[in-house]
Amino acid sequence: MMELNGRGRGKVLYGLLTVILLMVTLLAGCSNAGGKNESDKGNAAKDQGNAEQSGKPVTLKFTFWGSPQEKAAIEKATQAFTDKYPNIKVDAIHIPEADYDAKITAMVAGNEAPDLGYMHGELADPWQKDGKFVNMFELLDADKDLKRSDFLDYIWFKSSEDFAYGISTAGETFGLFYNKDLFDEAKVNYPPAKPEMAWSWDEFVKVAQQLTLDKNGKNAADPGFDPDNIKQFGVSFETWHGPVHAAVINNEGEWVTKDGKFGFSQPEAAEAIQRLADLINVYHVAPSPVQMKSIPSQAVALQSKLAAMSMHGQWINLDLGAAKVNYDIGVLPKMKRSVPMGISGASVIYTSSKHREEAWLLTKFLENPEGAIDLYKGGLWMPTMTKWYTDPGLVAKWAENNPAHPSGFKDAMMNNLLNNGVPNGSYYIKNFSKVNAITFSGMDEVWLGKKTALEAMKELEAKIQPEIRGRYDVSP
Repeated sequence: MMELNGRGRGKVLYGLLTVILLMVTLLAGCSNAGGKNESDKGNAAKDQGNAEQSGKPVTLKFTFWGSPQEKAAIEKATQAFTDKYPNIKVDAIHIPEADYDAKITAMVAGNEAPDLGYMHGELADPWQKDGKFVNMFELLDADKDLKRSDFLDYIWFKSSEDFAYGISTAGETFGLFYNKDLFDEAKVNYPPAKPEMAWSWDEFVKVAQQLTLDKNGKNAADPGFDPDNIKQFGVSFETWHGPVHAAVINNEGEWVTKDGKFGFSQPEAAEAIQRLADLINVYHVAPSPVQMKSIPSQAVALQSKLAAMSMHGQWINLDLGAAKVNYDIGVLPKMKRSVPMGISGASVIYTSSKHREEAWLLTKFLENPEGAIDLYKGGLWMPTMTKWYTDPGLVAKWAENNPAHPSGFKDAMMNNLLNNGVPNGSYYIKNFSKVNAITFSGMDEVWLGKKTALEAMKELEAKIQPEIRGRYDVSP
């Protein structure tokens, strides 16, 4: 989902986040009492059937981001919801992801908050502290159809074991997407899909060199290769926290350590970040952030053959499948290991909503592939519910026999996430908005090759350490 699409993926500029954080501070004084107050306890214990049985017309304001294909898929799903519950209309408001946080902040400040919608982890964390979101666990525990064990373990955005202020909009992870035509032309073997067969990092770099071509047709390993005139890159990746943290995790590094230290300045994490930067500046097999500005998205990079591979998120299956690109998916190359990092934006229900039961119904509808199958079958989302990974009949409904789920998908992404998934930092890092903004404001010189990752992160350490508040997954 999150490219500048896709859930979790919060590519929000540092300056923009600073403005938003100031606005959040102003909003704190006028925030609702919040789902954590005792006066709100028990709301979720009302008969959940009331919303289904009531004939009273209700309109839910639902905000979301995404590509044109995602917009169409969401609108189709919300119409299917209204077809099932005719008394509940959905005002589905699409907001471009780059503008999302600023516009949602303005809506809340103007007392025009949605009933429910997507949230980036960067903004969700400070807002949940102000009590702006309903406790999903209260709604779930009062639900007659679902229980917590029905879902993947990592998908809850929790401020404590008993308070989930959001649920992952979908199951999502990163993999190695590749254009099969370009591999065939270069006579290079496809990336492995099984985790136990993952390429080593050195093997991956050699393949990326073979698939990087300059204007004269020389590859990046050839004598006389021209790095200033590249027509096809071997690999492409984005530089927001999702892909970077996925690499750090695979080198057994951490962003914030369990004892509350800035982990990116430690050797394992810095080495992983440096390896990504070296793809740009040493091996010349990946476009720089400046060059990436001329490439609309990772899906377009593969479709237009500007890149042979992309280390990116599962949500681009939607665009690649719709465009009928001849592509497949391998597992990420191995550093010390190759594991899939679970990531997503949060789906939240606002405490200011007057229609919590109806909002919970829509949340359940979107989280259950049965009701919104096109979102899953079309490649945008992976389920958050375990049975859709383990029941062959259910798997066949969304992950088989369609162009958005090529042959490598099950091994590289579906089964890999189910069996080996670890969460992105947005799920558990306290004060995530500031930690993320400050961390990635210090990355630019690394991608430009002006500083090593270790130098840049060590310099950042004194600035960021005071903003680190620990982790929600570590007991006080």
